Amino acid sequence: MHLLIPYIHLNPPDPLFDEFTYGDRGARGKKLKSQVNKGDYIFFHTSRNGKRYITAYYVVDRVLYVSEAAEDDNICLKYKNHHIHDYLRKKAPATGDDVIVFGDPITSYILERPLLFDKNLVNKLSLKINFLPNLTQNQSIASATRAWRELTDEDVEQLKESIKELIASKAPPNILRSTEEVAETLEKDIEDIIAVNPDKIGTGLKLSARQLPIASGRIDLLFENAQGHLVVVEVKLHKIGREALRQVQRYVKELKQKNKNVKGVLVCSGVMPAYENELRKQNDIKILTYGWELKIQKW
Repeated sequence: MHLLIPYIHLNPPDPLFDEFTYGDRGARGKKLKSQVNKGDYIFFHTSRNGKRYITAYYVVDRVLYVSEAAEDDNICLKYKNHHIHDYLRKKAPATGDDVIVFGDPITSYILERPLLFDKNLVNKLSLKINFLPNLTQNQSIASATRAWRELTDEDVEQLKESIKELIASKAPPNILRSTEEVAETLEKDIEDIIAVNPDKIGTGLKLSARQLPIASGRIDLLFENAQGHLVVVEVKLHKIGREALRQVQRYVKELKQKNKNVKGVLVCSGVMPAYENELRKQNDIKILTYGWELKIQKW
């Protein structure tokens, strides 16, 4: 059985996309164990800012009772899904319907650019969703897919085809996933978004160069405004410390030898606690953080 499953962003996260696992219990757990088989597809969707997106799919490798998975030392060492470790710590009752799905790590896929789950996509599937005039598209879709929905083989192929078309499209990427999922995004993806949306960094900027080699290193993104002032942008996937700051300072110092007006910007997921005080005291490099839909804000 192929499934379409909604999720919200929990702490701890589940599904845990880092490792292609998903756990559930009760009636849903029983359904996973009894009706989902190796090779079946599970598509996951969520809502952000009034729109719904398909963000990942698993090609099922196996479905185990949590108690069974917890008895396997290799699984316990490798996988971090809270269903397993809550069971081991006795935080979860030993029930017979607590189940965990393992996606095939080779064929499962986390979308770098989530697929918009809108009326256009719905009409290509067998979901038969009624779009009522008193509801928005997202409200109609959310209402009809709040519970798990079964997918046909044809639905699976259509979703995979839509994902392929999205990957092949030249439309600028402008969506990032949740905080947990951002960790799966490459720095290049973030660079791509900033390159085509320079207003996220500042006003009136035009991209001048990417991956520009200079004597002190390689600049991720270089922007210029109408007055010829330069903005150096360095993208870091994770939290930053002193070295990232010094890196941008070196770039700015070198470019200032040719252009008096050069500013530096660091885009990152945050600052390591040990360096927060130090980085707050400096004011020559602007530090911005990113999250859902790359809503960049000042740190």
